[in-house]
Amino acid sequence: MSYRRIRQTAVRRAAVRRAAVRRAGARGARALVSGCVLAALGLAAGPAPGALAAPAPMSGAATDASAVPVAPETTAHTVTLVTGERVTLRADGSVVVAPRPGAEADYVTRRLDNDVFVIPLTALPYLGRTLDPALFNVSALAEAGVTTTPVRVEAAEGATAPPSGPAFGAALARQIGAEAAKGSVGEGPLFGGVSSVAPAVAADGLREAPRPSARADHTVKVTVLGTDGEPLPGTTSFALANADDAALYQEPFLDAVDGETRVEVPAGHYTAMVSAPAFDSAGEPAGVRMATAEFTVPDSGTGTEAVLDLRKATERVTFSTPRPAEDHQLILHYLRQDAKGSVAVNGGVGVSGGSPVQVQPSGRPVTTGALRFNVYTHRKAPADAATPYSYDLKLANPAGTIAKNQHYKVTARQLATVRTNYHSDTPGRAQEVARLMYLPYETSGEALSEPFKTPARRTEYVGGSAGASYTDWLKAGERRFVSQEQPLVPGRTTTVDWLRGPLVPGFTEPARGAAADATWYCSACRKGDALTFSLGTATVTDSAGHHVLAVPSDITSSHFAVVSGDTTLYEGDGVPGGVLTVPPEQAPYTVVYDQTRTNGEFRQSLTTHTEWTFASGHSGGQTVPDNWTCVSEAGEYEGPAECSALPVVVPHYRLDAGLDGTSPAGDGRLVVGFGHVPGVVAPPAVTKARVEVSFDDGERWTAASITALGKGRFRADWTIPDSAAGRDASLRVTGTDAGGNAVTQTVKSAFTVAASES
Repeated sequence: MSYRRIRQTAVRRAAVRRAAVRRAGARGARALVSGCVLAALGLAAGPAPGALAAPAPMSGAATDASAVPVAPETTAHTVTLVTGERVTLRADGSVVVAPRPGAEADYVTRRLDNDVFVIPLTALPYLGRTLDPALFNVSALAEAGVTTTPVRVEAAEGATAPPSGPAFGAALARQIGAEAAKGSVGEGPLFGGVSSVAPAVAADGLREAPRPSARADHTVKVTVLGTDGEPLPGTTSFALANADDAALYQEPFLDAVDGETRVEVPAGHYTAMVSAPAFDSAGEPAGVRMATAEFTVPDSGTGTEAVLDLRKATERVTFSTPRPAEDHQLILHYLRQDAKGSVAVNGGVGVSGGSPVQVQPSGRPVTTGALRFNVYTHRKAPADAATPYSYDLKLANPAGTIAKNQHYKVTARQLATVRTNYHSDTPGRAQEVARLMYLPYETSGEALSEPFKTPARRTEYVGGSAGASYTDWLKAGERRFVSQEQPLVPGRTTTVDWLRGPLVPGFTEPARGAAADATWYCSACRKGDALTFSLGTATVTDSAGHHVLAVPSDITSSHFAVVSGDTTLYEGDGVPGGVLTVPPEQAPYTVVYDQTRTNGEFRQSLTTHTEWTFASGHSGGQTVPDNWTCVSEAGEYEGPAECSALPVVVPHYRLDAGLDGTSPAGDGRLVVGFGHVPGVVAPPAVTKARVEVSFDDGERWTAASITALGKGRFRADWTIPDSAAGRDASLRVTGTDAGGNAVTQTVKSAFTVAASES
């Protein structure tokens, strides 16, 4: 099946297109209705808390709860490809790729409009011939809601394909290895007689993509030459686009069969790019070469010939760092824009395990449109290093070119230092980590995940070209946590704790140095008489503010209620917030949220009870920044006019416990800082704090000794009795500001008392 046919039949739904909002901005959450379970809420890996649809009105309620429309799409979805790789697609189009078991995650990406394709290198020789490119359209697969790619197979009698997933990928690698040993990868039928593998996804909502209206009456012969100077045998996929105006012609997947193809295009300037892997006898990539071509199709003449010559891909991408480091992963990003500034070719190559990657340097800058090329690498300390460390580097080439020298030497002055502690209340828990890095012109990122065991400590050096930023992603069990995007500041040293307890419901906050024009959906605000209170993406956060993606959810039960005086305005199960229309008069409000999580990968902080009390009246003024979005009384997402943040108090914990979540008998300590939700202007100072600890699952509570540290921070000290050894301890924390606004949060099994050594 050719890609032209795929363009007419691939799933391209509106919600996927809405997902490609500005990367730097925060996003809102999908609307909820009364009775929805939390697993139905798709949340972004971006920094927004988001809003959600209010529940239906309760009988006898004093006020009405108004429905809220769906905010810009915020789905973060993980799908297992037919070849077994796990790809997590974020709302902004960024992807995190994890390998199938026992293999490396080597792939290419192609992006067309808002569709993201992630194609393992082992699939490239069969792409468009036996393997339908739609199998790797992760945007469409995510929108279809699949987690494991369902397939439809056509085969000769007696032939069959392995099940979709790791088994399919392993069998494909074996076949490619056998073919590589014979010198002809991708020429034979799959698995002895399979002629077609395509996604078996419901066709509802498909639409045809119209072809360009420009006259495509000029024939171009494109030849792909191998390293021996001969047409490359087998099937090779390449991208071709009009550099004057990509709307006239743009195809990310054209097939050169035995090194040649002919296409009909309008006259104009053109750009082409190919990434071609070589394979060893085990079916593993033995290297990748990327070649490009710039050529003109005249308005007159009998035909044009263009050559993509892999012999010109002479420059291997290499790095040197202040400390020795092994190449764990390398990702190239190639972005070619047309003369109007639109994307013509957008793709990348990702390899792991040190496979050589060679690119074709530019003889001179492009003259039609623009070219951006950058490299990213994640590198690890040698296995015998005394202490673990790593490097994450994102480096741009000069605009318009691919540099002739592809060796990147990084100095200590270019690096930020992140001393990272990976906490785990379950010894030996398998986790994965990835760092998505962005340059100013990029709207999405790519990363390969790195597996490791926790608890662990590592020094992470981060470097990049001017304007680089990054966001971190961590998978623990099936739970995925993300950080806010933050700017890269060379010379800065910070300490970051991942999954440091207690893990509690809360509110996300804009990252330090976040872009001033980054959209933020207000999570605790009053706009006129519309009161929004939404935990959104922060249904679980750690002590550093890393918040969990809500799909898949481990929240097995929850209860949300809003009370004013003696009147319950709303209460319901399975929702983490709501939007209500309330009377204009100043009145006290109490929001109560109970949450229970069931997760075999976590032992602590699975049950919490939180009460927020605050006062609120009609908002006729604006306190939030101009880039914020708030929900109006009409139930619409609107600008920040007349939107003021509620004086909601939030705690920030720093529990004195080890990386494994344990504290020894004797002195116990917690430093808790109290602030307010984002957007509050001149909030009242938090002047009172109370901390209680229980060693019998909340049956009895002991008040800790409190010392004020200033600026809303307090230290709580208590004594852990020897009799509590080996048992879990619970915490109850209260903070009250000068205006009477308060929060009380109870966390069962917040930490564990270390077992006695005797």
